[in-house]
Amino acid sequence: MDRNPDDLHSGHELGPDLTPRRQRRVEGGGKASLADENRGGIPVQVRNMSSTGFMAECAEPVRIGSYVALDIPGIGRVEAQVRWQIGRRMGGMFLDPITLARCEWAAGDATTG
Repeated sequence: MDRNPDDLHSGHELGPDLTPRRQRRVEGGGKASLADENRGGIPVQVRNMSSTGFMAECAEPVRIGSYVALDIPGIGRVEAQVRWQIGRRMGGMFLDPITLARCEWAAGDATTG
């Protein structure tokens, strides 16, 4: 697929698949708990999230494609699917979009990209 070089400098950050991000994203986050099909209480450090997904650091491997639940302060338990994991970093897509305004982490700055 050909990419327009201007897309790389449009002010939009690129997602893992090299397409511009379109969702408002909260940078930062905090400590959270993740549960997968076999384990609960896996500690993660959420680094950013949007209404449709999140990126976190996790010391334990989580199988790509697995369904997990992330406990988000102010929102509660949110179901997601793990889409990628590289080293300690992982990304998940929420099965149902969330409202960032309800998230305690969203009280700070958020970016669009």
